Order: sequence, then C-alpha cells, then structure tokens
Amino acid sequence: MIIRNLISGFLLIVVLAVTVNGQENTDTTSRVTLKEAYAGKFLIGAASDLKGLSEAELTSVKVQYDILTPENCMKPQPLHPWENKYNYETADTLVDWCRQNGVMVWGHTLIWHAQTAPWFFQAVNPEIVEEAEPAPRPWMNWDPNAPRPTMAEFWRKSITGEMASREVALERLEKHIKTVVGRYKGRIIGWDVVNESIADGGDGSTENLRDFSWYEVVGPDVLTLAFKWAHEADPEAELYYNDYNIEQGAVENTGKHASSLLLLKRLIAEGAPITGVGIQGHWHLDTDLADVEKAIENYAALGLKVAITELDVTATGDNSGAFGVNQGDRTIPEENYQKQAEVYKQLFEIFMRHADVIDRVTFWGLSDARSWRWGQDALLFDGQLNPKPAFRAVIEAAID
Repeated sequence: MIIRNLISGFLLIVVLAVTVNGQENTDTTSRVTLKEAYAGKFLIGAASDLKGLSEAELTSVKVQYDILTPENCMKPQPLHPWENKYNYETADTLVDWCRQNGVMVWGHTLIWHAQTAPWFFQAVNPEIVEEAEPAPRPWMNWDPNAPRPTMAEFWRKSITGEMASREVALERLEKHIKTVVGRYKGRIIGWDVVNESIADGGDGSTENLRDFSWYEVVGPDVLTLAFKWAHEADPEAELYYNDYNIEQGAVENTGKHASSLLLLKRLIAEGAPITGVGIQGHWHLDTDLADVEKAIENYAALGLKVAITELDVTATGDNSGAFGVNQGDRTIPEENYQKQAEVYKQLFEIFMRHADVIDRVTFWGLSDARSWRWGQDALLFDGQLNPKPAFRAVIEAAID
C-alpha cells in the first residue's frame, strides 16, 4: 500500500507539472498520458478524420490515445455517396496512418438515419459519372420562414421518385456493409454497426424506433441483419449498438434507457452477433451520474461489453447528442471548468469501478478547437492543446 501511494503521488506530481504550452511540448517523458494512466483498464480513444491536423495534433493522437474513431469519413454518405461510387481516400489514409503509428481504429458507422445518401432508398438511381454533383441537400430548398421540419420530413424530401422496395434496399445495404467491413478486415478492430435507431421522447414501453429511413423502408429486422452481415464480413470484429441518451432513465428503468433494453434483448434473442453497447456520453455539468452507472450495470447484465464512445462534458449549456441544444453563455466562468473537472473525475471513477466490462472510453474530438461542441469547451484540452483542469482530474481518477 505504501509503494502504491508513493507511485500515485509521483504520477500526480508529474501530471501537475505538465507544460503550459501543449502545442510546443510533445515530450511525453515529462508527463503521464491518458493511455498510460488507464493501461490495463480500458482503451482510451479520440475521434478525428486526421485530415488537416497539425503536427502537434497528430503527436497528441499518438501519445495520448490507444484507438481512433473516424469522426465522419466512414459514415455512409461520405464513404458511399452514389451507388456506383465509394470515396475511400480519407478513410484509407486514416487507417494506414494509425497502423504506422501504433493506434488502433474503430469503425463508425454502418447504419444511421442521418448522413446516408438518398440513393439507398430510391427505386431508380441514375448512373453517376465522376464529375457528377454531390448528392442533393434538401434543407437548402426548404422555406426558411416555414416551421422547422422534422428529421423524417427532411429525409422524405430527399427521396427522388418512387421508394425502393424492402428487397432492393436490403440488397444495397448488404453489399455496402460487406464491402466496407471486408475492405478493412483485420485493420479495424470493431464497428458501430447501428447508430441512434431509438427516437427521442418515448416512455420506454416500446423500442421506439425512428419512423423513417431504414425503419420505414425495411423495418426493425434491418438491425439484426446488419449485425449478421458485418460478422460475416469480419468474424473477428467487435460489433456494437451505439446511441445517445440511452443512459437516461436507467435508475427507474424508464424512457430511452428502457427502450434500449428492449431493443438489445430483441437483438440477442434474434441471434444478432452483438458484442457490446456504446453509450455516447454527450454530457453536461448536471448530468445524472447515477443513471450513467446504472446503465452500465444493466447492459453488463445482458452479457454485453460497454463503451463510452463519444465522450464530452460541456462547460456551458446543455448536451445530449442531438442538435439544437442550448449552447449556453460563451463567456465561461472559471468555476465552470472546475465543476467540469469534478464531473469528469466522477465519471472516470464510475468507469474504473466497472473496468471489467468497459472496453473503451473515447473522447469525441481532440481539443476544444476540434470538437463538434465548439464554444462549449467540452474536452480535456483547450484549443492550443493545453491540458485543462479536467485533464488532471481524469488522471487523478486513475491513480487515486
């Protein structure tokens, strides 16, 4: 115990001595990195497409993280914008760079209601030549004075002509999944097979699947089929269901959490080769941590691994995983950063208590300047890669 305390004290001193300018200092021997602190517990990851990163940012990826999730380049629309065209360049470059630099890769994502090209759902698709215009963006033609359309309305407006039959849509999806997963077989350790299929606002009495996209054209069994096709393409890959807010209501087994349990139990009963569930973890200063811990316990009780797949904790405003949240006051007081550090530490203490079932904890971005919640300062490093109080708090959670 004395030796352990001495080691812990030494590591904490090292962490607190981190250089003020993270952009200039890339000497990892002078500090404990995130992946070093959690080695042997669970993988530490980040999200990025790597495109346009500075050398300091690339170095941060190498020294801080075990695994990288492509933020956008492997989503269906950017990767497969037309039926006869794949865009592999960014994804291939990312996978090759990670292999060369000792960073694992997690695939994201094979099925999603968003960022999926309309051609998947259209009965007839034109032959597309290399010089063709990008896929249509229906929101550009929407009346800005009209009420904000729902996501289902956005989606339906994007479809040209007659809707594809269930059989045609499934044939296209199977080809997409097997082509993409097969291309990266042995180079990507796992996939978010299905992303965000549960709608917001349900009472938890049903799966509450979304009422458009794959769930309208095919139906609920599309999820089971997707897992089976991904497994056929790469039998060694870990396969996850991924969603936001699915921890909410866990203590009382209500709302989106209750729906997620119904969905996961069905997938297991139908023989889907699912290995885990991803709680995205887009959280804020008042997130209910009891729900977070209970959700981990409930998913583990189903025999599933658990990952925190898109972690950020906003220092101002709300966060959930959905767009259109309250962005808060962009002049963030110092006490918010201290509260953010406390929340991060409490979260990682929870993760440590359940390290036997937690597979990965991935931050959704590299710094506050490389975050989809830009302006809410939700990550561990500021825009110049300087470690924030939250960084030190996360390290402390590993060594306490």
